[in-house]
Formats: sequence, structure tokens, C-alpha cells
Amino acid sequence: MKTLSDCEFTAFISYAHDDDVAWFNWVSDFRAELERGLSARLRGLRLPRMHLSGSNGPVSGLLSEELKERVAASYAMIIVVHDNYAQSDWCLKELEYFKSLFGDEGFRDRLYIVAMGETAIRQVTSSEAWRRLLPTSDQLWIPFFEQGDKERPVSVYLDRGLVAQEFREPFERLREDFVRKLRRASPPPAAAPIIVAAAPPATDAARRNGGVVFGFAPPGLTPAASAVADQLRALGLSARFLNTDAVFSDFRDFADADALVLPFDDSPALMSFYPGGHLALQRDSWLKKGKSAESLYWLDLRPAPAGSPAPNGGAAFVAASGAAGLGPDALVNAFRPAPPPALAEQGVHLYIESNRNERTLWSPLGEQIRRKWDEVFEHLDPPRVPPLYLRARGLPVEQIDSFTGLDDADGVVLLWGKKTADALVAQIHKVEGKLPGRDGAPGIVAYLMPPQQGTEPIPAWGWQVLRFRADDEDTIDVVDEERDDLKRFLQKVFERRRRRDVAIARA
Repeated sequence: MKTLSDCEFTAFISYAHDDDVAWFNWVSDFRAELERGLSARLRGLRLPRMHLSGSNGPVSGLLSEELKERVAASYAMIIVVHDNYAQSDWCLKELEYFKSLFGDEGFRDRLYIVAMGETAIRQVTSSEAWRRLLPTSDQLWIPFFEQGDKERPVSVYLDRGLVAQEFREPFERLREDFVRKLRRASPPPAAAPIIVAAAPPATDAARRNGGVVFGFAPPGLTPAASAVADQLRALGLSARFLNTDAVFSDFRDFADADALVLPFDDSPALMSFYPGGHLALQRDSWLKKGKSAESLYWLDLRPAPAGSPAPNGGAAFVAASGAAGLGPDALVNAFRPAPPPALAEQGVHLYIESNRNERTLWSPLGEQIRRKWDEVFEHLDPPRVPPLYLRARGLPVEQIDSFTGLDDADGVVLLWGKKTADALVAQIHKVEGKLPGRDGAPGIVAYLMPPQQGTEPIPAWGWQVLRFRADDEDTIDVVDEERDDLKRFLQKVFERRRRRDVAIARA
């Protein structure tokens, strides 16, 4: 799924425009308070704007390409349900498209359901379409309706613009959950999301941000071309469609695009006034904008693409011009990111302290951290080929003074078992003295319970302290509350290794 930095919208708000009108701009006020609240709670984090989907949306029909783009460009979805939403299949189509892009994981982590009225939400959630979308989900909706009149949403404001208490309570529940997830999705630069290590895409079009434009074509090709566009969006690309009105704007949309896809089959030219018809017109206009011929792709949508082209059809024009048509799979593969280059050494070195009190703990602790590493990186997309394997190494701290340095360390873990806080600080100073300067390996302190007994977060001395249950050496593991912190540490280790690989390649 896309990271927040890749999204144009923080959330796509799906609702029925008439519900907003009927209840005095309730959805618009909700959106305004959410934008203000998130900005205040996440100062310093760039948050894209919210998108209100129903501003001018119809009540039925197919989702437009523009609307699909906006759903795909959103980090989360918030659906707001009242009577008109329950009577329209349009909003459910938006939800269905969101699931096609983000899957069950997106429904669990990036979907919020706001209920303006009890009858409407129960009508929607009991419908066949809803059960099909969420067959086994325990997704809960949040009530924003009055307890005395459950068909009336709670007022957003009191007099003079003050937020009403009845609105504040469910709103803060939603907002704080969203804040937690946005923070998790936006770690500090040193712990950047894993996506930063993805290989550069295979084509110039995929490397840049202008995206792909699909030219206009006979109406019968629209479903097949839309399916190809959806696959490109799944790769993280922007894909949008022209209509014939582009002729009157001198193809203005070409200016910012990186690639043009022209769908064709055996249908004849759409425009008789231009030699070669619509395909020649769009091709020539693309090249006149200074675009390269290599950034123009011909999408062959004939039922039997290997057959002979029909006379005077689109395929005949493409063949006569010497261009090569690509089938849907071949075109998507042309934009698919290339795998990263193989590396000679794939071991990631994590040094774990061993001392006279916990001499045997580093190995089982390293095994547990290795399992977490595999869990974090096994779903890397695109996959790392070959993968990076975490290798735990014991660090005998009694001999640290004899070490020339820890230049090959990708991460360091110090143990806080029986040593005092002062002894830990002294150990940190010794290890930091062996790490290289500005680009030294990240480190954490493993707070072992037992022998330590603290149950609250522990203060650190420049190092993050994570609590580990150590009742049994074979099952030593981080406490549940700090699993995300361990994951972020491993992301730092990954980023450290990536920087080292880049430096080695340059050398």
C-alpha cells in the first residue's frame, strides 16, 4: 500500500452530498475539524488535504477515471453514512474500489465509518453489498448521532463556533486513532519507510512523477484500457484518460505527462479530418510537445493480436507506421520496477552485547530479532533480490577496549540486565567510541525483565530502551507495546545497510 508521502490526499471522504445539505453542512464541518485537529496533533508532518468525494458526484453509474485516481491517491478512506448514502450505490462503489486497491489490510488500518444516523448505518451494514465487501470483518462504525433522537447527527458546533461536547467525544476517538497510524506511517528521516530502498523503476516514465496519459479511443475499448490503467496505479503510477475535448485545448494534458499510451484495435479512425485519424493526431501532438518517441506506447487490445490487421483499422495504421504494439501484460511489465542489483555480501550485522552476567542471552535474543526482521521485510515490494539476512553477533564488552572499531556493524544492542544505570551509561560511552562518526550504526538497549522489574517506559541516554520479557531464554521477546519501536529500529538498520551498499558501489 502507498505510504503517506506518496499520497495526494490524507483521506478520501465518501458520503452523499444531499446528506451534507440536509444536515447543515455537517460533513463539510467534520472535514474542517479533522484537518485542523490532525494538523495540530501532528505539527511538522506534511499532511495532504482531505478529499470530499460527493461534492458533485452522481448517485449511480460507473466510477469515472478521475474519481478512481483520487481514491488511489488517498492514504485512508472515511465513509459518512446517513439516509441518502444508504439509498445510493455510488458511495458503495467508491468503497468497493478502495478495497480493490488496498485489500483487507486497508480495511483494517485505513478505513473509518462515521454513522450520522442509526437506521441508515444498520441498513447499509446489513445489505448484501456490504456483507460481500466485509464478509468476516469486525470493522466497527463510530456513532455520531444523538442518543435521544438516533436519526439526528450530533451538532458539530455550539454557539460562537465552539465544538460541542457530544461531537468531541467520538471525534477524538477517531482522530487519535488516525494520529497514531499517521505517526507510524511517517517515522523520522533516519527510520524512513522501507519503500525508500525500492529499486528504480525500469522506464523513464515510471521514474518521474508526471504519470501516464491514456489517449482517447473507440468506446468499446474503455473497459479493457481502464483495467490496464488500474494495474499501473497498483504499481504506484498516476494514470489518467483524455477525452476528445483535448483536441480543443491543443492537448494541454500532454505537457506534464511522462508517457502516452494509445489503445487501438481494428476499429477505423475516429476523425476523418486528420490523416490517419485519432491515433495519428495524438501521436503527432505528443511529439510536437517535445516528447520522445520512446515514451509513446501502443496498447494492442485486439481479441487476436497476432492476426492480420483489418484494412483501414487502428492496427493497420500502427503496423504501417512501423510501431510495435504491446498487449496488456507486456505494457504493464514495461512500467514494472526493475529488481535491485544483486550484492556480493548479503549479511546484515547486528552486534548484541554479551557480558559475564548475561553471556548466553545474546544468541536467543538475536534469534528473536532475526524473526522480526524476516517478518518486516518478507513483504517488501518490490522484493529485495537476493534478500538481506540478519546475522546476530556476540559483542564481548569486557574486551571492547581491544576492538579497533565496529565499522561493519549495521546495528548494536546493549543489555540492561543486572548492571546499574551508571554502568549502562559507561557501556554506552565505550561502544559509541568504537562506532564511526556521523554514519554510525543505530543502537537500542534491551531492558531485560527479569532481572529488571520496570513496567513503564524507561528513560534513555541518547539510546532507545525497549523492554524484553526474559523469563525463558528460549522465548525472550520484546513486549507487545514496543513491537513497533523494534520495527522502526530494524528499519534504521536496513537504511544504514542501504547507505553502506551505495557507498561501496560508488567506490
